[in-house]
Amino acid sequence: MATKAPGGLRFHDLRHCYATWLVSGGVPVNIVQAVMGHQQASTTLNRYTHTPADFHESVRRVFGGSADDSLTTKDDPQSGGEPAEDEDRP
Repeated sequence: MATKAPGGLRFHDLRHCYATWLVSGGVPVNIVQAVMGHQQASTTLNRYTHTPADFHESVRRVFGGSADDSLTTKDDPQSGGEPAEDEDRP
């Protein structure tokens, strides 16, 4: 088991942060995969990247800042509510 530094951070946790920052910063997943030394991009995405706390803002920026909250809180576990129903789904 990895030794934790004061406060609970392990050295390996830095790899998770690094991968998350790269993907969040717009670096293509295949590039992050190569930098991390992973054989599969799914390893990079599923195990090493995490949802940043400000992901709502990132989604809003894609829409030029004009998106309402319904576009960014649908499956947000932090919103405390039930997922919104899609009108185009049966």
